[in-house]
Amino acid sequence: MKMTENVIYSVLEFSTAPQAQNDHRLQPKASSRSSLSCYVAVALGLLGVILASLLLFQWILCQGSTVSTCASCPSCPDLWMGHGDHCYYFSVEKKDWNSSLEFCLAKDAHLFMFRDNQEMVLIQNFLKHDFYWIGLRNTSDWRWEDGSALNTSKISSNSYVQKCGTISKDGLLASSCEVPLPWVCKKDTD
Repeated sequence: MKMTENVIYSVLEFSTAPQAQNDHRLQPKASSRSSLSCYVAVALGLLGVILASLLLFQWILCQGSTVSTCASCPSCPDLWMGHGDHCYYFSVEKKDWNSSLEFCLAKDAHLFMFRDNQEMVLIQNFLKHDFYWIGLRNTSDWRWEDGSALNTSKISSNSYVQKCGTISKDGLLASSCEVPLPWVCKKDTD
């Protein structure tokens, strides 16, 4: 058997019209990808600017303000609030008056004592609970823990067993020293 080779040639012609349609279909996809990456870049840029602004604001607050709750400010320990030449600590736990005093002393501080009504009002603005222990006690008359007399404010008392002082948004109030309450410590800035 003899095989002859028959070669069949065929001419294939491709229309350019479908190709052009495909090209148009690819362009919007590339364009939408480009737009999406552009939006992401803008959003990340704005986020970076906002973060930098917040950090700058915190730094300015720590450097220039007399009232600061900034944890990284060098003049007061972490969790203490700075105002002027003093640092204040507002406890979240509750203890009796003596245990509160011991806590403050262990932190090289004392229970809050104020010399004028302006400082008292300042602290009252930061109070979250009803009453906080302060460094005020009645042995024969009302005295601060350093021995100085209370002479700027009146303290309300309902009973002769209420020998320790508290502060609230409404003013000063006597309480039994054994009641567990939060407290305020005060110390000089570092």
